[in-house]
Amino acid sequence: MKLTRTPDGYVVQVPDDVVAALGLSDGDVVRVSKPNIIELVVSQYDRDNAIAEKKRLARPLPADYKFDREEANAR
Repeated sequence: MKLTRTPDGYVVQVPDDVVAALGLSDGDVVRVSKPNIIELVVSQYDRDNAIAEKKRLARPLPADYKFDREEANAR
């Protein structure tokens, strides 16, 4: 793999066999992280999908719920 600097940031060139093994295609969002070794993590969610998933998992508050900032800050 090769790291190249561009005006917008960096580009990581990945060999074709690695791309095929990971099932990647043009436009896929990936994240490169380095815990102890470098690993390539494929993100299945772009920003819009992540927001939609968060909204889907949201639970409504009770009708009589009222946020009390003073009470929350008193803790």
